[in-house]
This record gives sequence, structure tokens and C-alpha cells, in this order.
Amino acid sequence: MIWTAVIKGSALVTFVQGAMVLVDKVFGEEILPHRIYSSGEASQLLGMDRLEVLELIRSGKIKAKKVGDNYRILGSNLVDYMNR
Repeated sequence: MIWTAVIKGSALVTFVQGAMVLVDKVFGEEILPHRIYSSGEASQLLGMDRLEVLELIRSGKIKAKKVGDNYRILGSNLVDYMNR
């Protein structure tokens, strides 16, 4: 009985993960202002190389926070950069 519930729960988790991937693919090109992006994700959204994004961050053209060794960029900061 418990294994049936575990299997059903696992199937539900797999379904939800698949739905999230699908939503990301459908809406993947839209920059969500309240979402936090990595520099790699930002480079894909902006259509440029990751190193170019890092240079824009270092020069202050894109606002970002450094977390450990990585930068995190608020979606609204990407929108601000694009609207310049």
C-alpha cells in the first residue's frame, strides 16, 4: 500500500518537473523581472557570450550580486540594460 503511494507521488513529481521544463521552453525568451538569473542564463536571453555579460557586470552596465564565485542577476536589471 505504501509503495503504491510512493510510486504515485513519484509520478506526480515527474509530471510537475516536466511541466516546468515545458513552461520554461515556451516562455524561455521572456525575461521575468522578479526572477534571478545566472550569467549563463542572462547571456542566452541577451543573445551574447557569457564573457560579454561578465564584462558588462564588471563595468557596471548590468547590476548583479556576486554569490560565491558566481554572479546573480535580477531580471529587472536585464530589462533595464536592454532599455538603455
